[in-house]
Amino acid sequence: MPDSPRAGRTPGPRHVERAMGTVFSFDLRDPPTPDIRHALDRAVTWLHRVDEVFSTYRPGSQISRLARGEVTLADCDRDVTEVLRLCESAQRLTGGWFSPTPGGRLDRPAWSKAGPSSGRPRS
Repeated sequence: MPDSPRAGRTPGPRHVERAMGTVFSFDLRDPPTPDIRHALDRAVTWLHRVDEVFSTYRPGSQISRLARGEVTLADCDRDVTEVLRLCESAQRLTGGWFSPTPGGRLDRPAWSKAGPSSGRPRS
C-alpha cells in the first residue's frame, strides 16, 4: 500500500529562490501545468518586489529612502502606506508598546516584519 495518496504520481515543480537575505523553497505536489508555472513565476516576482520595496538592507529600497527622508510617503508604493497604517493601528491597540517611530524616527525593524498585509502576489 502506498504511503501517500500521491505515491506514484509525477512530482510537481521544485524551485529555490534567493530573496530577502534568505532562501525560499517551492515544492509543488501537482504535475506542472502552464497555470502552476505562471503562479510560481508570480510568487517569485512578488518576493523580489517586496524585497525591493521593503528591504532594510538595500539603500535604494523605498523604505530605506523614506527612513532617510529622501522621499515622502506619497512617493512610495501603496503597500508602504498600508504597512505604516497597520503599524499606527498596532501602536494604538498596544497603548504605545509598539511604535514604528520610537524617539520620533522611523524604526525600520519595527515595521519591516509586517510586510504587505495581502500576503500574496497581486495580479
